[in-house]
Amino acid sequence: MIDPDKELFKWGPIEGRPIYIDPFVRAFVEYPEFSDATWPDTIGFCRDDFVTFIMDYDELREKGRHLFMKHVLDDAELDKSYKAWIDVTKKFKTFESLVNKGISKLSDKDLVKQLSAWDRVHIDFWLHGFLPELSNWGGEAVLKKRILEFDRINFIEIFEKLCAPEGLSFFQKEELEFMKIRLMKRAEQEKALKEHQKKYYWLRNNYGFTKVLDLEWFRNELGKISEREAKDKIKDIEGYPERVKKEKNDAIKKCKISSDIIKIADRLAYCVVWQDYRKSFIFIANHIITCFVEEISRRKRIDFKELCYHMLYELEDVIKEDKRFDAKRRFDGFVEYYKERDGTEIMAGKEARDFIRPYIEVHIDPDMREIKGMVVSSGKTVKGKARILLTPRNIDKMKKGEILVAPMTSPDYIIAMRKSAAIVTDEGGMTSHAAIVSRELHVPCIVQTRIATKWLKDGNEIEVDTKKGVVRKVGG
Repeated sequence: MIDPDKELFKWGPIEGRPIYIDPFVRAFVEYPEFSDATWPDTIGFCRDDFVTFIMDYDELREKGRHLFMKHVLDDAELDKSYKAWIDVTKKFKTFESLVNKGISKLSDKDLVKQLSAWDRVHIDFWLHGFLPELSNWGGEAVLKKRILEFDRINFIEIFEKLCAPEGLSFFQKEELEFMKIRLMKRAEQEKALKEHQKKYYWLRNNYGFTKVLDLEWFRNELGKISEREAKDKIKDIEGYPERVKKEKNDAIKKCKISSDIIKIADRLAYCVVWQDYRKSFIFIANHIITCFVEEISRRKRIDFKELCYHMLYELEDVIKEDKRFDAKRRFDGFVEYYKERDGTEIMAGKEARDFIRPYIEVHIDPDMREIKGMVVSSGKTVKGKARILLTPRNIDKMKKGEILVAPMTSPDYIIAMRKSAAIVTDEGGMTSHAAIVSRELHVPCIVQTRIATKWLKDGNEIEVDTKKGVVRKVGG
């Protein structure tokens, strides 16, 4: 049982529905048989199309440390694990092609067969893909301890520079390709744009909804970019890897960093890149799930959202036996509680809400003028208006120069992050998405404040001080 009074790791709340999250949780159950590791007890809570995962932080770090030391720092083990994961991702193309061609002509029997086969591939994807995520929580703690022992004064600078991934993120790769299309001649541009749409139609997907971006969407986006802007962006992205390498080497020379610290940091950065690449497949996986759900919704005349509050294995019974689950009861509270080596327990409605309350309740002193967090990207002290974005769907509200405040960030927040003068999140760590991207953008960032989105109101004047690791309210 997770003790709500201990330090808790919280992932979310972010947009999410059970149908997209469930394969991730069910893979937890199989993981002890697949690996010599387990996830700690984990609570997944969904309400109003938002999901939060909760774990004991100490246990998460300890289990991650075991994996990091044994499987990530070992060259052969890491190479074997990554190649095995890549082999699973190749199977995604089969199902992506299947659903994009259309599954309406499949018989119910064949639809169940394909859905079951997809579910197996999806769980295998997670079993092989847990390593970079779980191990990073332990690896981050290992690196933090080693750097603090080595050089406490320059800790932030060393951590920032050494953990920066040298490769491009999938969003950077997409943007680079897109900018190059802008510089093409008109005759070549349309053909390249069609190929780009086929490759990146899933770009705005997340755990709560999916959307196929059509050719017109990409045309409109291309029309917003000037030739000058495209050239500048290409230069910036193409120069990114070399800038990171130089900053990393400069920090190593300046602080005389030991080889063991360098290796730990390199492997942590490797796992960050792996996780980022993994995210692109997650977006494709959620598209595949959506296509299956839409087809079942059409055949059985069941509301799409209702089906999104099913587990994938429950959908098989919906097709085979016309079985109906009381999924609407899950709208207002749904818990999937994984107990280490002991399966999962499901709760819904009031039972779920009562169970989760001690883990998510937050008490805030109305007179509090500042809160503390973890500095993950340093810089000058920044003042500005707080823009609270609980969902990336609201990124259009973000104005350039405002301070982004979010529960956590994910790739679909990237547009808002580029506009921000600073970034503040409730959750996160030194290798979280907010940390990595803020350092790429050279934007000050404080994570792990726990309560920023609840303590602040949209439009509050605030100050982000990365020297002291605090966020302050300014004025009245």
